Amino acid sequence: MVTHDPVAASYADRVLLFSDGLPAGQIDKPSQSQVLAALAALGQKETAGAGV
Repeated sequence: MVTHDPVAASYADRVLLFSDGLPAGQIDKPSQSQVLAALAALGQKETAGAGV
């Protein structure tokens, strides 16, 4: 399944995170809060690199 919904992702056994089409992380047995935190961290990295 591909989703941007942290609630739906929390039902998976494993979540693979991608940024700009590249692997950016993995969470085994994710909770909703873990998925939200990982997405927020990815967003901060993308924002930090936006001025380059």
